[in-house]
Amino acid sequence: MIIAVIVFIAALIVGMPIAFVLGLFGTTHILAMGNEAFLNVLVTRMFSGVNIISISCIPFFIMAGELMNGGGVTARLLNFLCESIGRFRGGLGYCTVAISAILAAILGSAQAVCALLCRVLVGELEKDNYPPAFSGALISAASVLGPIIPPSTMFIFYCMLTDVSIKYMFIAGIVPGIILALAYCVVIFLEVRHMDLKRPEGHFSLRRFGIAFLKAVPALLVPVIIMGGILSGIFTPTESGAVACVVAFVAGLVYREMKLSKLPQMMLNTAISTAAIFLIIAFGNIIAWSMAMDGIPDMIINFITSITTNRYIIIAMIIVLLTLVGCVLDMASATLIFLPVLFPLIQMIGMDPVHFGIVFSLMITIGMITPPVGQCLFITTNITKTPFMDICKRIGLFVIVAIGTTTALAYLPDVVLIIPRLMGYTGT
Repeated sequence: MIIAVIVFIAALIVGMPIAFVLGLFGTTHILAMGNEAFLNVLVTRMFSGVNIISISCIPFFIMAGELMNGGGVTARLLNFLCESIGRFRGGLGYCTVAISAILAAILGSAQAVCALLCRVLVGELEKDNYPPAFSGALISAASVLGPIIPPSTMFIFYCMLTDVSIKYMFIAGIVPGIILALAYCVVIFLEVRHMDLKRPEGHFSLRRFGIAFLKAVPALLVPVIIMGGILSGIFTPTESGAVACVVAFVAGLVYREMKLSKLPQMMLNTAISTAAIFLIIAFGNIIAWSMAMDGIPDMIINFITSITTNRYIIIAMIIVLLTLVGCVLDMASATLIFLPVLFPLIQMIGMDPVHFGIVFSLMITIGMITPPVGQCLFITTNITKTPFMDICKRIGLFVIVAIGTTTALAYLPDVVLIIPRLMGYTGT
């Protein structure tokens, strides 16, 4: 195992694509186990990792996001939010969090939300005199809502590896996502007091608000259809993704910004993104299998339980571990490597699997805004050209609030599971 870890770290340092890093790590681990016959199952494990019906919704969610991006949806959403909450001091900051939450329910990916918000909001924030470093930190932090508010590719990863119900994971993500968004709003309220922001022009107008709402209705219908279909049982997650694509396409036609000439490029982008995700899943499945065969989860469980058997202390240890993991590994790698290890542990201490799924997803996602390997920080830096260290200095309070919120949720299962239980969930 030590040799495999060394190979893994070396491959990361030299910049090898993460999918191949995972494949090399898993193959090295199998070789280190000393049974060359295990190599015969590599292809089988890769294929079985992606031959799962539950992950077939991923390309549909990605395509829906592409259609929304190319159909003029974001501009209408931003205008609607500015007319509703943008008149307060720091209103554009609150709008950033709100539009991120809405886009999260469409795109399901922190990277996609971050890239889109950077292109749309940086200029607007600059016009209102927000410091560039704070704007970058705000957009990066807000994009973390992407994998938390359903639908979420992170939830799909989790359910694929644990056989937990995707429907109840999606439902359970609603309350934590809203709580985290409100926590970010508190940070914005505290921060903007020290900024010389431009005052919003004009006053609230019911007429302007009504017009902005009507224009945003087609865009708002997409997340409503996705979640409404899943919650009501009309659609499976895969079917809801397909329907969302249709609605997003129609919305683009309504806005008269959807050009048929854009469709081939959108489909190509969807294919590339889907292939990258599926390749990571395929190689990650090798790691999950090799670690199970080598008894790594049992070793870690025995080590932790030799220190303590108190479930509350174990939960705290898991949160600390995931915080450190998030600082050095990307979301996919951390999930595929550590979830097979930690899931048996939480089962042993009697933690509800859906509750743990939300906590795990939050902690792994927060890693996307923690240096030195915060993917959203790098996306923001590359698009906005704001120095990486400047953004890191302003992201700290958002990270602290996010971790604090997640820690509280980890010890409040009734808050996380309130809606799933109302919808018929009977877990522990």
